[in-house]
Amino acid sequence: MKKIYLNNNCITVSFIFSMNRNFLLFLFLFPILLFSQNESDGNANYGKIKVDKSDLKIFSQAYMHYPFIFKDFDRKARFDTTSFEGRYLDTTYANTIKIAPDYQFRENYEIIALDVYDGGNKEEVWFNFKKNSGYASPLTRNNPEINAFTGMVWVYKGNLTRKEFAKKYVFKKRKSFLKLKKYRQWTDFRIYYDNDAQVFTIQLKNLSGFIEFEAYPRYTSTTRSIKEAQEKYEKIYANYLRTLKKRKVKFDKKLAKRQAVFYTSINKYDEELWTSFQTNYMTEEERQLSREDWLLYYDRVIANELKAMGNASPTIENLVRSINIDGYKIKSIPLLNAQDFSQENNMAKTLYEKDNGDKLAITNILVVDVTNKRYQKYAGSKGLKTISVELNKNDECILIAWLRNGDIGYLTADEFNNIEINDERQALIQLNIINKKIASVQMIRNQLNF
Repeated sequence: MKKIYLNNNCITVSFIFSMNRNFLLFLFLFPILLFSQNESDGNANYGKIKVDKSDLKIFSQAYMHYPFIFKDFDRKARFDTTSFEGRYLDTTYANTIKIAPDYQFRENYEIIALDVYDGGNKEEVWFNFKKNSGYASPLTRNNPEINAFTGMVWVYKGNLTRKEFAKKYVFKKRKSFLKLKKYRQWTDFRIYYDNDAQVFTIQLKNLSGFIEFEAYPRYTSTTRSIKEAQEKYEKIYANYLRTLKKRKVKFDKKLAKRQAVFYTSINKYDEELWTSFQTNYMTEEERQLSREDWLLYYDRVIANELKAMGNASPTIENLVRSINIDGYKIKSIPLLNAQDFSQENNMAKTLYEKDNGDKLAITNILVVDVTNKRYQKYAGSKGLKTISVELNKNDECILIAWLRNGDIGYLTADEFNNIEINDERQALIQLNIINKKIASVQMIRNQLNF
């Protein structure tokens, strides 16, 4: 209540109605605001498909085919991106070639060898990288940087004798009685230069790992002094590094180009595979989703398959998948039994109708043995041709039929047991009908209690 003075007269005004009106308006709007807030927070919509757990449903069997179609493709679509230097540091590579994991013949990969040089000072160990005879030997073809040391021989700098050096780095012991020497071979090598010490480190690589020792190059002619060679070490080694760098740049550039070609073709094939997958397995609603959104839908279906399957359209595939999740197994019928309509075999020729006597065109039939958790599938005739079905009344069985127009027909366990079969093993079965627009997998299962 409030007093207002008008023309010196006191007037009492009531706000009760106004307050009541605002309060009622608040009560009316509050649930709407609360619902809209919850809806925006709890539901994630992608196209026309809701992917929240409460009303998630399966639209097709695409989610079951996805892992089988893309699994092998994803597993096999690999490209080796190991760089030039990375391949040298990895013993599973010979030069830049990947060694087969089940290799049997080491000589296919180990093609580099050292050779003892017979000329020169006999008190020292002189050696060289062995070059095979003929044009473009493997050494100069695969490791052209070694040509920087052409006209020179290497002198070992260490504690090994000539014989010990040959045994460790040049030759390996043969197991046969033959006395022919067999070279110890390597998959790759690198040469490093220490300017302060005027010495080089030669690092050899094979399938087992790395080994290195120190040496220095000199001219093969004993009339030319070591000092003369040392004065050119920097220039020689610069040529070595320049050629090695060219190999590296060329290889990595070629690798990048091959990788681009590879992944371009892979991505194109992947796009075509995805389009084909959409066409063959998805519903129209699913095709409206982007691939990213469909995979989100897929992940949530997998995580909540039983719930999602219950909300799915009751196609025979979805219903079979639903009972498979619960442990039902298919029961096969031998071909001879399927043609045997004796009373002992329980096979019958069936036709189907509505409660008003109108005949029904059936596309598929599913008979579920609830007692033994078995089921049988039968192809329909889509017309008035009889359909051979096993009517086993000894167990608790139900029957589900798919009509040509998409509606669902069914028999409860009691109705199934009361099917009348005449002397010619024929049965006219009256079905209960559920409209396809309101049916779901879980609704069918609840209706038939299985």
